[in-house]
Amino acid sequence: MPTLEFKGKHNIYAHHLTVPYRPIEPDEARSCNSSGIAEDNLIIHGDNLYALKALLSRYANRVKCIYIDPPYNTGNEGWIYNDNVNSPLIQKWLTENEPVENEDMERHDKWLCMMWPRLQLLRELLAEEGVLFVSIDENEQHHLRVLLDEIFGEENFITNIAVVANLAGSSDQFGFAGAHEHCLVYAKKRSDIGLGRFSVEEHVLEEWEQDEKGYYKSELLQRGSLTYSASLHYPIFVGPQDNIEVTDDDNEPAENGPFTTVFPVVRSGNENAIWRWSKRRIRENPTDVFAKRRPDGSIAIYSKQRPQLGELPTEKPKSVFYKPEYGSRAGGQTLSQILPQSTEKFSYPKAVVLIEDLLRIGAPNSDDIVLDSFAGSGTTAHAVLSLNKEDGGNRKFILVECEDYADTITAERVRRVINGVPHAKNGILREGLGGSFTFCTLGEPIGVEAMLLGGGLPSYESLAAHLLYTTTGVSAGPGALTPQNEDGLFYSDDKFDHYMLYKPDLEFLRSNASVLKWDQAERMCAASAQHGRKVVVYASAKYIELADLMDLEITFCQLPQIIQET
Repeated sequence: MPTLEFKGKHNIYAHHLTVPYRPIEPDEARSCNSSGIAEDNLIIHGDNLYALKALLSRYANRVKCIYIDPPYNTGNEGWIYNDNVNSPLIQKWLTENEPVENEDMERHDKWLCMMWPRLQLLRELLAEEGVLFVSIDENEQHHLRVLLDEIFGEENFITNIAVVANLAGSSDQFGFAGAHEHCLVYAKKRSDIGLGRFSVEEHVLEEWEQDEKGYYKSELLQRGSLTYSASLHYPIFVGPQDNIEVTDDDNEPAENGPFTTVFPVVRSGNENAIWRWSKRRIRENPTDVFAKRRPDGSIAIYSKQRPQLGELPTEKPKSVFYKPEYGSRAGGQTLSQILPQSTEKFSYPKAVVLIEDLLRIGAPNSDDIVLDSFAGSGTTAHAVLSLNKEDGGNRKFILVECEDYADTITAERVRRVINGVPHAKNGILREGLGGSFTFCTLGEPIGVEAMLLGGGLPSYESLAAHLLYTTTGVSAGPGALTPQNEDGLFYSDDKFDHYMLYKPDLEFLRSNASVLKWDQAERMCAASAQHGRKVVVYASAKYIELADLMDLEITFCQLPQIIQET
């Protein structure tokens, strides 16, 4: 398989393995209706590289759908959602601990160095049947495709969706009006995804009818006119076989009658109503206009609306996504209703409807977990809550945002969407979607020095989850890992009982209470033997010889030592 070579790749090839663990710390003051970090939606403020590493202990192989909208790397430094690899945050990461010598690197090399370790961690978080969506444009799409082939495997590529965000086109492409962006779709393990995952709901298909030309929807041809046009206010003549005629002079045709004359008058009685179609269009598409007789004897004229780009119904979603609601301005209009002051910073946020439609594919089940590690204005959380409101689901979202607006824009948007936006034009926004989230930050890296000096000590639950994942690869899931007995049993599987002697307290760590002693070891072994399991103990020290531990079949892991190794 071809691979992509870029400056700095050898430096960051295994960088995701060396990223230090920083515990996720809840901030109740900035949370919304929080139900606790173990079970709640999460909004995390911090570098997404560290956040993704921190999430592994709870969410590895559990996230059903990942959507990311990373910086497109256009070189635009003026946009606050920093689209340039020369942004202070990315430059800091490139030089921190010297992972990459970047002085002679071009912006494409820097962008790829930034994306590589993050995509590696995203893959670890994705469930076996999970799906990844990545929005991107032409600046990096070709590089990203090869990068994803290498990390996820080219056999797990699903499709490249063309998302029509501006049907009129923009002037950002030489010689062409750019009308679409890309959304690359990959699976963690494509063989584990059934075709039923990629199906269109039946009611979508039922909206359409068919004739000899194909699909159509019926729509009243008449409409009330805000701007009256005399050329569209003319009689349509309906014959005895419901045949339709129009004439240049508006006089009844001499043949195929007798006729009933129908003018465009909407039910409100608006005499200034007009037809949607001109006479010429009716003549050119005679089979696309038809009459329906109402019970009261009046006649309504209908037109057959043929599918527009991307609308043609199929049993599977198409590789072209187009709806007017996907438009590049639609997301901004929604955001301006919620947070008017934020539109200067987010001129073109993604449309909620677009993310909803992606989630219908990626997170179809009511309890699926959705992750967005480039959260921006919080559209993904909005879409998850909206979809839950629609189908009664309980999907969970995890957002990560590194910029300073994580609280004032990202989280604030979600707060308002949950609680309601009083002056919003949209009734659903006014009412609010309900829900909750826990706002979190990242604690200091866990390391030997911190443990020995007592600074930045993690909670019992955070350290237990981290050590369990690091030593066994087990993601603990939503339940809190707390001591179940006096000896510190916190987790059991088919083969092992895991014990930890720890409190986030320096005095405790310096005392005998944090040291594994003989009587404790014997109790642990006896209790575990009843269930046919062996013992793993995490503690700061031990008063037992290694040979005795081997006889007891105890695996001992010294806390500072194992943290240093991770």
